[in-house]
Order: sequence, then C-alpha cells, then structure tokens
Amino acid sequence: MINLHHLISRLFPDRRPEWVKAREREFIQAANSLKTLSVTNRGGMSIDPEELREQIVAAREQLKHFVHNPRAHSGSCQAVAAAEVVQEADPSAEGGLDCIEVVAWRRLPSGAAVRYACLESASTGRFAVATARLFSGNEHSLPSWVDSNTDMQVANAIQSAELRWFSTVSDAMDAWNAEL
Repeated sequence: MINLHHLISRLFPDRRPEWVKAREREFIQAANSLKTLSVTNRGGMSIDPEELREQIVAAREQLKHFVHNPRAHSGSCQAVAAAEVVQEADPSAEGGLDCIEVVAWRRLPSGAAVRYACLESASTGRFAVATARLFSGNEHSLPSWVDSNTDMQVANAIQSAELRWFSTVSDAMDAWNAEL
C-alpha cells in the first residue's frame, strides 16, 4: 500500500501552494485532536457540542486582542459623556462620524417584509435608519438595481444629516415607521 502511495504521488504530484497544504495539515491536526469526534462508515461526523463550545471559548479568549470593540470605553468616561451630550444637543452630530451599515428585516402581518438600511455610529453605538424598502409577498426575486439604489439612498441620508439616532435598532425602526 505504501508503494502504491509513492507511485501515485510521483505520477500525480500535489501542485497546490505550500500555504494551502499547511492549512489542510492544521485542519487535520485540529480534527484529530477532538476527543469526541466520531466518523461513520458513510462519511457522517458527530461531535459532542460541549467540547466544541469549550474549544471556541478558549480560542476566542486567546485571540480577543485582535478584535477592536468600537463600543469599548478606551478613553475616559468624560469623553464618552461629552460625545453623548453633543449628540443630544445636535442629533445630526453623529452623521460625520464613522458608521457601520446594519441591515435589519421586519415581517409585517400582511406577509410582506421591510428591509431597513440602518447606520450604527462607531463611537456611540447608536442607530439610525437611513432608508427602508417594502417587499410584498408576491415578489420572488429582487431586481439587480435594488442594492445599488439602496447604497445611493444611504449615501444621500448621510449627507443630508437629518438622521435621528436611537439606542437600539428596534427603536430606530419604530421611529421610522411612526414618521410614515
């Protein structure tokens, strides 16, 4: 069997880059280190979810220094309080800051769905709805221009600086609906 493997590897060499081979070896090593992993003769796999959870928590704890939490208070509490006071005095003040686009969906009792394009302020963690679109129940596929149109509407909402900021996405969506 070993001779057959050597013959096959000479006839058909592995031409993948070294980083791909190393990644595959790391995956195989990680899979082999799982204690409760079992494989059936038909190729099915099972593992104890608790073991997997422990591995994920350990890896997350080990690598948490790579993640930057924009809501973490890295400065003094006074700086955060000052930012909140500025936002309360001028609700459009957050518009000039860095924002993250958040897409939220809400199902209506009629069966239709609403897609909200929201913005989350990276400095304060507050939310504002930039635009919303109603999808009726009989609409099966979206036209290709929908996403580009949404991007343009979000850009216009940011430039207009008429966004209302709320502490949760749900509150921002409710306020948007109330204005209609």
